Amino acid sequence: MSGKYSKIEWQETMNGVTIVCSLDIAIHPADSKVVLLTVPGVDGSVDGFEDKYVKIAESIQEKYSAAIVRMANPFITSYHWESNIRQSLNYIIENTEEITGHKDAEIRIMAHSAGAAIVAQIAWEYPEITRILLINPATKLGIDKIKYGLSEFEGNKITVMFGSEDPSVGDVNELSIADRLRTVICNGADHHFSGDAIEKFTQAPHLYLFD
Repeated sequence: MSGKYSKIEWQETMNGVTIVCSLDIAIHPADSKVVLLTVPGVDGSVDGFEDKYVKIAESIQEKYSAAIVRMANPFITSYHWESNIRQSLNYIIENTEEITGHKDAEIRIMAHSAGAAIVAQIAWEYPEITRILLINPATKLGIDKIKYGLSEFEGNKITVMFGSEDPSVGDVNELSIADRLRTVICNGADHHFSGDAIEKFTQAPHLYLFD
């Protein structure tokens, strides 16, 4: 199933200016104690290029019976990088029983690019998050904040996966700061895991979030 599509709407106010915001989400409910949240890069769609996030959701649900929430990541302003992810996390937390059939569930996150950078920075604030998979995190969005967030994260597992051709791959050693963190380098893969490398992208949550 491709999921039930919906929309999260809210307002952001800064310096007296109010912005009306929204993002698309797709919900794949299941009787499960695990919710997978997929987070694309900036301006990434809810389905992803060639429906890659749909395919990930369907394969994960078929194999592990997990619930999945897929989110879009529209650009708001350069002062609101965290807003979309926080809104999606709050939605999951507030609607856990509807999504999973349980009052409590753990959240596992697969995030890419700017989405991965922000997840790295804020995941430690949410005790519901137990595992994070960060693919080609955009370290230019604040490597010190990323390192701090990873050091504070108390979940079970952190995996940082870089393509060998990604611009941020040179920061991989600087990010290896937590005992629970493992790094993976995918030879030949670029920032978007183009071409044949897409298979490594779609298999990553199986290997590193449900292993």
